[in-house]
Amino acid sequence: MKKVLRQHPARTITELRQKLQEIRDCLTPNICQNLVNTMPQRISAGIKNKGDVTQW
Repeated sequence: MKKVLRQHPARTITELRQKLQEIRDCLTPNICQNLVNTMPQRISAGIKNKGDVTQW
């Protein structure tokens, strides 16, 4: 979501909501499953970096 919003920034709150809805509507089950599958790695990276920036 962040990458798409950086490419096409919203100028108003209404526009931001609309863009987020469009992005969310494009999420496929495969994308969601991949996010779920990588959560243990994401959480471990966050703990290891004490909440600082990670590769994820």
